[in-house]
Amino acid sequence: MPAAEQTRRAGRPQGNPETGERCLDAAEALFATGGFAGTGMRDIARRADVTIATLAYHFGSKEKLYGRVLARVAGSIEPYLPATTPTPGSPAAVAAIVERFLDWALDHRDYNALLLRELMENPERARRARRWYLLPLIEAYAAAIRDGQRRGTVGPCDPEMTAFHATGAITHFVASTATIGRMLGHDDEAETVDRFRRTLQANLLAMLTPAAAAAAEA
Repeated sequence: MPAAEQTRRAGRPQGNPETGERCLDAAEALFATGGFAGTGMRDIARRADVTIATLAYHFGSKEKLYGRVLARVAGSIEPYLPATTPTPGSPAAVAAIVERFLDWALDHRDYNALLLRELMENPERARRARRWYLLPLIEAYAAAIRDGQRRGTVGPCDPEMTAFHATGAITHFVASTATIGRMLGHDDEAETVDRFRRTLQANLLAMLTPAAAAAAEA
């Protein structure tokens, strides 16, 4: 028997990578609309046009499949984190990271919806989680804020809480952009997004400027 065949028989078969990707695509869409608790393996298998056995073969459990989806979400964010920022250590540098996350959320609305559900709807899963896929983004915000604090260009705010504040504002806004636009009487979504972007930037710069941040801490 050829060595390659012996190796395949000794271990677990590789399966069809295209099938696994199709299952992930189906899971992403369903988790984004129904959340973790509201989405079953049978729903995912039906949408991916595979059997339950095939889905379990590729991913083992719904928890593992969900983890793979979250890993995809995290991987899609990484290219949006700027390698360089204007005036390192400044409020503008932090604002640039936040604005890139807004760009990501607008470009990946299904992922944004899934991320919003992950932040709001999974307290039980959060207690068991061993990996936090959003953490690199929060750490990027916090590192930029601390850099500015060391340089004296960013005020004494809480880096992590400031990061969560910005992240939460963006995920909620993008999930409800259409509703907000209708409430404000905007015919063009771009107008709603532009108003939010300008307000977000102005608020961040005000929060992070040393004098304003010190006054808020007092």
